[in-house]
Amino acid sequence: MKFSDPHQVIVTVDAKKTVTCTPENVAVSGCDTVLKFVLQTAGYVFPKEGAVVVTDPGKQFPFPSRTLPKQPTKATLYDHNTVGGDFKYSVYVEDVATGKVLFVDPTIQNDA
Repeated sequence: MKFSDPHQVIVTVDAKKTVTCTPENVAVSGCDTVLKFVLQTAGYVFPKEGAVVVTDPGKQFPFPSRTLPKQPTKATLYDHNTVGGDFKYSVYVEDVATGKVLFVDPTIQNDA
């Protein structure tokens, strides 16, 4: 039986080059959570650095996101989650063929 991970965000790019995150607003419960971003559109990867950038990270997001070196369609972001509230962030993806970077600006909702 496969359980869905409530802290996983599926990232896709449609034919019009629009980046989408599902869920758009990820609800985070529990302290010291690692958010997992999975890019599911062929021909795109996460940049090596700065794939997920929180607008105002403060102490809740003390480390930059990490793109997995051998799996550039996966990235992680640590969320301390000791302060509740909404945190705006950006997800960046790179078109492998052109090098063009696209992005979307969803929200992380901490429940601390």
